[in-house]
Order: sequence, then structure tokens, then C-alpha cells
Amino acid sequence: MADVTLLFGIGATKAGTSWLQFYLERHPEVHLWRHKELHYFDALDHGRVMETIDQLCEKRGAYRARMKSASEKDQVRLRRDVEEIDRYLGLIGRGEENAKAYVAFLKKGRKGAKVVGDITPAYALLSEARLKMMAGLAPVTRFLYVLRDPIDRLWSNIRMMAGWKGGSEAEIAERANWIFDRWTEGKERAVSERCDYVGALERLTAAVPAEGRLIAFYDDLFSQDTADRICGFLGVAPHPAPLERRVHEGTVVPLDATRTAIAAGQLAPQYDYVRTMFGGLPKSWRSETVGV
Repeated sequence: MADVTLLFGIGATKAGTSWLQFYLERHPEVHLWRHKELHYFDALDHGRVMETIDQLCEKRGAYRARMKSASEKDQVRLRRDVEEIDRYLGLIGRGEENAKAYVAFLKKGRKGAKVVGDITPAYALLSEARLKMMAGLAPVTRFLYVLRDPIDRLWSNIRMMAGWKGGSEAEIAERANWIFDRWTEGKERAVSERCDYVGALERLTAAVPAEGRLIAFYDDLFSQDTADRICGFLGVAPHPAPLERRVHEGTVVPLDATRTAIAAGQLAPQYDYVRTMFGGLPKSWRSETVGV
């Protein structure tokens, strides 16, 4: 694989990775899986292969259903989506790790692209040993991790979860507050894991050499300068970024002042760690306004 760079976009959750996917998959020198979030390594490591297969089959069924009433142009696109899911099911459905087959999956159809990759935010939760193994899959491997203000990231994550069942804005707000309160009581493990910048950064910096990792801030992501920086990191030419586009914006539900203060207290170690690591924080991060 010396002829191609391998990219892992490892998060953070709700920190612009869908926008990053949208941008990079349209770069002429980059080849990504169409659907984002392969969940290959976390499914294997955490015993979630069947869960991943079920989700893929559900997505495939939805695409097939849409084909019945789609235009001819959309049918072509949806057929490609179904075919690609089928191809990935052939890989993950083995139920056992095959790094060579995984890399071959990423490379198939690249047509000379210099970069192939897998953007799966859940990879930030992988062990140091797993990240080190992934870093060794190609002579040139790059890891990209985007940091967002911890309170904003948390609340965006919770609002996304609250919106899964649909409903009115009031219903989503009520569910979001309920999930938040459960998180403060230690009852939302998945939410808590995704709040842990300290653990993710320590594992990443221990497993991946400095030249192989780029840690960026969400505040700077939607700019051509940052897009150019990412392209330079990947060894590809600069490419215009869709700066006006926002992907997967959730229902607008404000976080009240009482819960903001609670989140600030619980997330203080995350702010402190990032502040120490980078010698400061972006001015827009809430810690600068809530006294963290």
C-alpha cells in the first residue's frame, strides 16, 4: 500500500465529521466509502458485528424501498449504495479480523486517488494497542481528530439522541433534558465515553507518531485555511471547501443555565487537559464564560 495514504477520521462525535466526509469524498485525490462510519474495528473489538450487520441491512432495505418511486437518476445512485453495502457486508460478515481484506475494500474503486480512508468517530474509543495496529496498516497512515467545545459537543450529542424517535420540538427537548440528567447520574455510559477527550488524546498520542496525527478545533474547521491544512496533512492538493454547508444539524434546543453549570463542573477536566495540551483554548469555548 505504499502508493496510497490511509486516513482514519476518528471523531470526535458531533464535531464536524459528517462535513469532513462530505468535503473529502468530493476531493479528486481522495476515495472514501460512500456511507461514512464503517465501524470495522470497534465492531470487532466490542462484539458488535451482528449489530453492525443488522444496521447495514436496515439501511440497505431503506434504499431498496426508495428505489421503487425514485427517478431514473436516483435509482442509479441508490443501486450503487446497495451494491456498496453488499460489498461491505461480505467483509464484516466474516465475523473475524482480516486487515488485508479491509484495506483492499478501502482501495477498491479509488482510480488513482492518493488517499483512501474510513471516517468513524467511534474509533476514538479504541484502545492504544488497536490504534497502534491501525497506524501500521500502511507506510503512510494519518489520523484526524477534531475537538469541539465539550459542553456544546455533549449537548449536540444528546440532542441527536433525543431526536432519534422524532416528535415535536417540545418532546425532543424533554427527552434531551432527561438524557442529560441521566448522564449527570452516570447512567449514560456511551455519552460519557464520548466526552472523554483526555482518554482519547492520551491513547492517540501514545499510539501514533506526531507526524501521523492532526488534532484540529471545530471552531476552525469550516474555513478554507483549515481545509488547506487538512489537505497538506494528507499530501493532496488544496481543494475548495463547501463553507456554506452544514451537515446533520440537530433540532435547536437551548441548554438551560442550571444544566450548563452542571456540565461545566463535570467536564472541567476535559477543558483543563486541552488547555494544557495546546497552551490555551478557542475563545468561543464555554469554559471562558462559565468560569471553568
